[in-house]
Amino acid sequence: MNRLHSFPLLLFLFSFSSCIEFEREKLTYIHDEEKDEIRMTLRYEGIFGNLKKSGQFVSHQKTPEDKALPEKLNQLQIEQLGSVLKEKQAFFFSNWIFEYNQNTLKEILKNEEEELTTEGRVFGKPEKELIKSLLTEIEVENVGFYLDAKGRLCGAQTLKLTNVSKVITMANKVLGRQLKARLPEMKNFSPETITLIREQLKDDFPFIRLKGNLLHLSMIMNRADQVKFSENSLTKLPHGIRIEFSDEILSLKCGGVDDKKGIISRECFNGYQTNALNYVKEKHSDLLLTKKEVDHHFRIFMSGMK
Repeated sequence: MNRLHSFPLLLFLFSFSSCIEFEREKLTYIHDEEKDEIRMTLRYEGIFGNLKKSGQFVSHQKTPEDKALPEKLNQLQIEQLGSVLKEKQAFFFSNWIFEYNQNTLKEILKNEEEELTTEGRVFGKPEKELIKSLLTEIEVENVGFYLDAKGRLCGAQTLKLTNVSKVITMANKVLGRQLKARLPEMKNFSPETITLIREQLKDDFPFIRLKGNLLHLSMIMNRADQVKFSENSLTKLPHGIRIEFSDEILSLKCGGVDDKKGIISRECFNGYQTNALNYVKEKHSDLLLTKKEVDHHFRIFMSGMK
């Protein structure tokens, strides 16, 4: 199957139809310049199986009878939770930015051929090398579950990205290639922005920059398009991400050069139920930790001792 049509501008954006949800996520990161790595902790607060109406069973239930109840997960939710526990996956703010899924990356690498399609989409050596780096340089650990002060089921993960400078350089190259290939499709942007992009992409453009704990994402567009894009697409930014405008660049920034760490959080889904908590207590009680144990694990991890 040709998957190029689903290969988006930001390589990491993968669709994910979720039936296991969480009310809030908090991500904390440290950029260790000496080790050239990023260490981050992820907390998924208030994990539950959603209660979609039966008319939506195609995407959230195996059959119309396979209903999720406030106290019980349905079979599809059980399988999805098992997949998350087994595989190397990390979710970022209900996929506001992206989902990291090792199996998805491996499948893309397996199925894609080096090719420039008639539609201008490109998948070649730089994309393959980036995917290989994301597979080898990212380490995800499922720490376990715990209960918060409200008694809700929460999940804890750590993620480490090594050789950060190399991965960012590769990602910037791929983003430039993907953007250039999609210029004919960018009908929502003004001719001035298209001209700006063409000019900037004559050289390597730093879409992603990292200095200290300042994470900086740049998007090329004129001021009018910046305003329109921010009003249409950036209205629900996670807390901790700020927008900055300049004549030719729209910037998303997080953290600061001299900050000890960067913190991003976001409300994701409403409707907490105890169904996932009940399932974990019954089937995975060995993964239930105390919050104190999780906090200790996070401290050791973020210190770089682990």
